[in-house]
Amino acid sequence: MKKYIVFCFLVALLPAAYAACTIPTENTEIMETAVFCPGIYNIENGIKIAKDGIAIECNSSVLSGNGIGYGILAKGRQDVAVKNCNVSNYEIGIYLDSTNKSILVGNHLSKNKYGIALFNAFGNDVDGNILAGNADDKIAFLPSQAGDGKGQAETQKKDISSPHKVMEEVISIKKPFLKENEVLDEVNYIFSKYFNLTQENLEIKRDVFYNESDKSTRIALHLMPKKMLLNVSVYEKIPKCVSAYVNEILIETSGYEVVRNDPLIMWTFPRLEGNSKISYKVFKRIDEECKNLLLAFGIAAGLEEFAEEKSPSINYMLVISFVMAAAIVLYYINRSSRRA
Repeated sequence: MKKYIVFCFLVALLPAAYAACTIPTENTEIMETAVFCPGIYNIENGIKIAKDGIAIECNSSVLSGNGIGYGILAKGRQDVAVKNCNVSNYEIGIYLDSTNKSILVGNHLSKNKYGIALFNAFGNDVDGNILAGNADDKIAFLPSQAGDGKGQAETQKKDISSPHKVMEEVISIKKPFLKENEVLDEVNYIFSKYFNLTQENLEIKRDVFYNESDKSTRIALHLMPKKMLLNVSVYEKIPKCVSAYVNEILIETSGYEVVRNDPLIMWTFPRLEGNSKISYKVFKRIDEECKNLLLAFGIAAGLEEFAEEKSPSINYMLVISFVMAAAIVLYYINRSSRRA
């Protein structure tokens, strides 16, 4: 209800918009709240919402495609609204990709593969629309990207990664001011100085257990250092077949940072000198192929040999021996003084 009120407020901001309505054309990017002129528009490449916090009032106009791509796309947006649009003959009529807290209301979707589809999108209100005559008349929650104009790709792609690619991602996020070649130089430096040494001295084993009672899968990483590791970062790259978004994960081990919601998670340890465990849960079953896509590795800034434990019995015997020797010496000194 609140989102609907917000939408009405956004549209009310432009009471004169009907007098100066917008005619949608190929690849139109909507940069501000807009009202479309009534009509039928044959648009192969659809409309993109290019800014946060704006609304589109289609005014019952019709957007018609040629069976591919999308009619209206909001990608990476927040708080947008789409109202009273007739969208037909696309792969996806209205597509919310990584778009949150938005509203779709009063739209009529027909003759599309998907009328409304969401990918990595949360907190949206998509009720109050009519989906009829589409290949799928249910709102689709896609596990992978779709609507790119070339037809939907496989519903579940292999999310293959590597430690080097993950570190490129980390450095790019942590230091956005670096150029691409500078990012690669820093990653290569980290690998040459720290990565291989860490791999030789840190074993990571993974357990994946499905709990039938709550339909959850617990993923655990067992960290087993061979030497004392200092300033350790443990990275876990999670493929989308496990989770599309970090908010869908219950992280059970503290001391973590969400590097990227994609998801990429990092745990840090100032010192790692004994076996430790990291664990998290997802509320679904994971197949073997998906398990094999999970990637974990550690990078430590330094290491030390484990300190050898000194035998307390040896120290104790040294003290006893010293005391006994001192007692004997005192005995003879005292005895000599008495004779004198």
